[in-house]
Amino acid sequence: MKKFFIVLLLATFSASAAYAQVKLGYINSDQILLEFEESLDAMSKLEAENKRLQEEYQKMQTRMIELTQEFEKKKFVATETWKTQKQTEIEKLGSELQNYQMEKFGPQGEIYRKESEYLGPVLEKINLILKKVGEEGKYDYIMDGAKGVIVYADPKHDLTNTVLYELRKSGTGNK
Repeated sequence: MKKFFIVLLLATFSASAAYAQVKLGYINSDQILLEFEESLDAMSKLEAENKRLQEEYQKMQTRMIELTQEFEKKKFVATETWKTQKQTEIEKLGSELQNYQMEKFGPQGEIYRKESEYLGPVLEKINLILKKVGEEGKYDYIMDGAKGVIVYADPKHDLTNTVLYELRKSGTGNK
């Protein structure tokens, strides 16, 4: 699918090149991230943070397994009070495990905040350099060959306002 998109985009640019010269470049974002020292440092910090959180989660899981095994071994000879206490403890720990997983690894979790904290400035720097290279090299578009997306476009090619104008003029999509 990604290669089809790139071929289609290149064919479109080739066809439009007959009318106007379009300057197109490409990058490999994977290679940039793997070779840019600041990126490697950020990913290393993120991996360390992820490992720490995983180890903490693993300890909680181990404790849960131990509690459950203890309960299963003693449930036939234990008092009702002990069983109730252990069941409550197991349920509480199960709830803590779920909460921990959401707080640390969920969509708004700590690991994603750390990713933004560590990699955000690096990606910002890369985007600024892409813009600089695009403008100084007078590129119309710069593609990311690894992802199959446009990472830089000369603003003169932005048709958003034209499309919105036409939509509003036609009576469709009024706000």
